[in-house]
Amino acid sequence: MATLLTFEHIESTIQSLPLQYRTMLRLLLLQYFDVQQDEIDYMATDQPDSRFLAGVQPKGRTLTLEAVQNITSRANQYKTFYRQKRERPGMHVLFLEQSLAILERSLRIARRLLQKDMEATEEELQEARTQAPVTLIRQEIRHLSRAWESQEIPAKEFQRKRLLLEFQSLLRKQILLRRRLKFSKQEFITVGSLPLKDHEIAHIWGIPLGSLAARKVKALQQFLQGLQAKIETAPPDNDSTPPTDYWRETFQVLANRPFERSIVQYDGLERTEEKLMEKLGLFLSGSMTEQEESKFWTSISKVNDSEFSGSWQSHARSILAFQRLNALLQDMDISDEALEEDILARVTPKAPDDQLATPDDEDKPVELGEMGLGVLNAFAGEIDDKRSF
Repeated sequence: MATLLTFEHIESTIQSLPLQYRTMLRLLLLQYFDVQQDEIDYMATDQPDSRFLAGVQPKGRTLTLEAVQNITSRANQYKTFYRQKRERPGMHVLFLEQSLAILERSLRIARRLLQKDMEATEEELQEARTQAPVTLIRQEIRHLSRAWESQEIPAKEFQRKRLLLEFQSLLRKQILLRRRLKFSKQEFITVGSLPLKDHEIAHIWGIPLGSLAARKVKALQQFLQGLQAKIETAPPDNDSTPPTDYWRETFQVLANRPFERSIVQYDGLERTEEKLMEKLGLFLSGSMTEQEESKFWTSISKVNDSEFSGSWQSHARSILAFQRLNALLQDMDISDEALEEDILARVTPKAPDDQLATPDDEDKPVELGEMGLGVLNAFAGEIDDKRSF
């Protein structure tokens, strides 16, 4: 059942907890909450003292700058990793939603051109829509181009058939983008519902893993009781109503919050940044084949989440690529007029005269540059010198 739980409830409940429990909750929810300085100081003083192991009884615990810096560094490392892990599918969702909106406008324009200019019937459009997933579009385009080059088909019929193929290509891309958007949304919610693992919290805190379980249980108990006290002002009338899982509800609320943007640096994706920008431009323009586009999408969107395979930087690589994609998308002219011109440019046949040399070009003498004239003059000078003998 839906609850009235909000982010403000979660934040205020965490803030009202005692220091040791508040520290545990902020570490568990490090993906959404920053660890405060007093909590870092508490962890630094709570760490086991190595002087006990050496048989020396310390007179008192002192807060050292080194311990504070170590805890801060480890907390920032995990915070960056988990937030970028959520930012990556979030960037995918934003890009795919914008791309789908542009694609749907292109489909409307292609449909209008087919009905208005090419006089396509509704039955033809419905058949093209049905056959789009199984049509070999590249092969059909090659056959159509050969027929045009051999002058077996008039220009109007070529443009009509080519526009139908472009309409089918846009439909296939729409299906693909919708599927990618569905998976990205699911990943965004799933990744946002993951608390820090016990061994990660113990690593940040600097305490043995065995001593963490009891602290975690007590902290969660205090947190959930605090949430329940803030939300449930009266007991339910129906005794059969199942109890609310406030821990699960907490992550449902947090997972729907906007993700935090990060600043990432180029780290060698596609070997050079110029090559990366070139491929991103081809990807946006639709100039890649379906196989090339699918392979490139995988390279910029998928990562290996194993902590021992370089995944600490994998999310940053994907974020960088989609930051560049969004920047290129903002610079593009996506008006209806520009989209229509792009579609017409794809389906308009090239005149045979554009591909073959004209008779005037064949009869025109070749003009030499300064270097060529210099070489000829040198040879002419050598011939004159030989004749003088």
